[in-house]
Amino acid sequence: MNPTKTLLPLFFLFVSFDSIAQSQEKIYSVMMLNFAKGMQWPAASQAGSFIIGVLEYPPLASELGALSSNIKLGSRKIEIKEFDAPERVSGCHMLFIPAYKTKKLPDVAARLGTNATLIVTNKMDYAKKGAGINFVLVDGKTRFEINTKAIAKSGIKVSSGIKGLGILVE
Repeated sequence: MNPTKTLLPLFFLFVSFDSIAQSQEKIYSVMMLNFAKGMQWPAASQAGSFIIGVLEYPPLASELGALSSNIKLGSRKIEIKEFDAPERVSGCHMLFIPAYKTKKLPDVAARLGTNATLIVTNKMDYAKKGAGINFVLVDGKTRFEINTKAIAKSGIKVSSGIKGLGILVE
């Protein structure tokens, strides 16, 4: 038996999964940048750069960095900040918590308090558990759930355009 013939199908299996993951990160990045534009942030949080935090998910941070490098929110530069632990999260306007770290959502939310931070996740039912926005797959397409009460607690107002595109949950 030729080991090359055995490994070749496995190689294509991994390559296809890798390209799916990369495209999912691009989708999340584009949607997150649109959320940044489609929310009304409190006046107190509008000084300096607009900070998007990513908790322990380097591929997404990299994609966000690439996509946002030439984009501004009004006159504000977008800065991507990676956090390597939930206890280090601070000072961001938007924070992505990946599915494998969502058990830390209550701790992170408590740490952020009433700061104007939009928490974004990608694990089933996490908009109902306190995330402002949660990515979900519906009929094979990436959509998002939106918890307007959780977002309002942080002083952020959601545009009608974002509300109209999302799946409202409470």
